[in-house]
Amino acid sequence: MHITPAAQAALIGTSLGATATLSAAWLTQRATSRRERERRLWDRRVATYDDLMSTVHTYAQLRAHTRRSYELPELEGVRSEALHSAATLAARIELYSSERLREACERSFDGVQRWLLAWEEWHEQGPAVRLPSQADGLWKKFTKRVEEAEKADSELLELLLADVHGARRKPWRHRRGRLLGKKASRKPDHD
Repeated sequence: MHITPAAQAALIGTSLGATATLSAAWLTQRATSRRERERRLWDRRVATYDDLMSTVHTYAQLRAHTRRSYELPELEGVRSEALHSAATLAARIELYSSERLREACERSFDGVQRWLLAWEEWHEQGPAVRLPSQADGLWKKFTKRVEEAEKADSELLELLLADVHGARRKPWRHRRGRLLGKKASRKPDHD
């Protein structure tokens, strides 16, 4: 049996059409799979950022409460929770974020530990000796550690928001107090 040139052209055309259809279907499936994988990754990243932001706010409120009331509720539970939250979130941040964000997270968690240690040091002086005043060197150290922690938290939250939303619309300093649990007026340190 002899195939005519027209039949050959038809077979070649059909083969090319089938190949094109299969290729398009494969490329579409591959792109869909990639989008789904990226979406799952983004969802995990945002969930991690939500947890991180919540943890930062919780410790900012605790820090503000401690600075206002001179008391730290349930110190041992707070320390244990801080270490657990930091370790868990640090692992998730390691998976889903940039190097810059990981470093900011480490500085923020280090800030939590530093102000907790400074508060403990001040508090261990005993009620007869400790004075919540800049005249007390240990209270001064505590307030310095609080300020360092607030700065680290601000930098971390700024990077988080930039990663989620892109470039900021307003300068960070306008939103900082609201996001870190600060009140408009804070009880001044006793002198």
